[in-house]
Amino acid sequence: MPIFFAGLLLGGVSGGVTYGMTADDQLAVITAVVATVLTWLGCAALIFIDD
Repeated sequence: MPIFFAGLLLGGVSGGVTYGMTADDQLAVITAVVATVLTWLGCAALIFIDD
């Protein structure tokens, strides 16, 4: 469960920073989704490799 929340947190921060720098809401949403998914996949890969 912490990995899920970490992905959401990092996605939200990435999207917020992108929106703050560009004022483009669509780009911010895409950035947030990509950052969230990559965080989840990265953590899952580390867990999978560790087993």
